[in-house]
Amino acid sequence: MMQGKAVLALWIDIDPAVRDACDDWYVRRHIPDRIAVPGWRRVRRFQAIQATQPETLALYEVQESEDLVSDDYLRLQRNVDATDIRMRDAFRNVVRDTFNVRQSTGAGEGGILLSLRFQPDTSSMQDAAVALMIAEELVPGLRALQGIVAVHLLQQAPEFRDIHDRHRKSGSDDARVSWVLLVEATDRRHAQAAGELIRGWPAGKKLGFGDGKLGIYGLTYGVHANLPSR
Repeated sequence: MMQGKAVLALWIDIDPAVRDACDDWYVRRHIPDRIAVPGWRRVRRFQAIQATQPETLALYEVQESEDLVSDDYLRLQRNVDATDIRMRDAFRNVVRDTFNVRQSTGAGEGGILLSLRFQPDTSSMQDAAVALMIAEELVPGLRALQGIVAVHLLQQAPEFRDIHDRHRKSGSDDARVSWVLLVEATDRRHAQAAGELIRGWPAGKKLGFGDGKLGIYGLTYGVHANLPSR
């Protein structure tokens, strides 16, 4: 299960020249700063394990949607130093957005994560219909596959991303995302089987799956907050 009701997600490539330094910065500073913010429940970073662009995925899960724009978090966005700026300058092909969790099912955490970013045709389907179709027709099939431990559906919450952009020093031109389907698996083979089911789902064409960006990632680092749920 997701650890809250909302998520900040980033898909990025990192300049290979500073990859090790950037990983160290994430582990020693960036993630600890964020997981210490009240309401920020879990942070996980993933690295692509097959040809996938962007190559890195980070998920920041928060208890309530409003925690995405709390004063404590926005203060972090405003107060950056030279190291923060240098790391951000090493990011390429950034896709970043804030999301509400529309559905989350499964009790465990998988070491492998499938990510599908997609854009339904909103002229023919309302958001509620998109979520219901996926929940009723696709998710049960995914959960029935061997090695699938969790499935999550995220919908863009642009109002929070807009607030972030007003406080950030850079990144207002980062690409946005409408919907995300996340599938957690025990290994790469099972994630690939989930990908085949997703790509072959007949209703997926109507929801924009054909043009969606699908990637498979392996967990590199994760942290849970040592705070009681509110």
